[in-house]
Amino acid sequence: MNEKITAQYDSLYSSQSDMMYGNGEPIKAVVRLPKYLKSGTVLDVGGGEGRNALYLARNGFQMTVTDLSTVGLAKLQAFAAADNLHINTHVADATASDIKEYYDGIVFSFVLHHIHTNNVYALLKQAKEHTHLGGVHVIATFSNQGALADRNQDKSRFYPTPESLSAAYADWHIRELATKETTTKARDKAGNRLKNGMITLIAQKPY
Repeated sequence: MNEKITAQYDSLYSSQSDMMYGNGEPIKAVVRLPKYLKSGTVLDVGGGEGRNALYLARNGFQMTVTDLSTVGLAKLQAFAAADNLHINTHVADATASDIKEYYDGIVFSFVLHHIHTNNVYALLKQAKEHTHLGGVHVIATFSNQGALADRNQDKSRFYPTPESLSAAYADWHIRELATKETTTKARDKAGNRLKNGMITLIAQKPY
């Protein structure tokens, strides 16, 4: 398990009682997931405090969340309990993920840029294999365009183009693929928040 990233996110999640990202709101692609998948089991890989998982659980999905931060998962469970929701959580490092169960949907929300490119493609392959026919994947990740990607010293980390990400799902139906610029939590030495491109992809496994 990546101890540096674990410590980073434990510190972030401990720094405030509410959610760190998106004011607790799910990403827009997750809000659109029920358009393609009406019900079922969903795995949220690197789901942190649970902003996406809580939304989907409120909409009837059976949620499982993995993350390497015990602090984040504890906050998720507290939020879930306050809403009388049941969400399964497991401490796990996405870089060493071993997906054994089968799911109707899998979410990767701003977690893949922490992982080396070769490992990402292996992870996506495994995730695809463990998705039921007609199942849906939602991915939101940083692209190779912008200050965050530019300052990345380890060039093997996953900062894809839209084309390279969608190519990983060439055998699935690409339901949505979009790019935009976003302001990240990361800051430069002057304290300015860095901007970077982001990619969202929704893909559905053929029947």
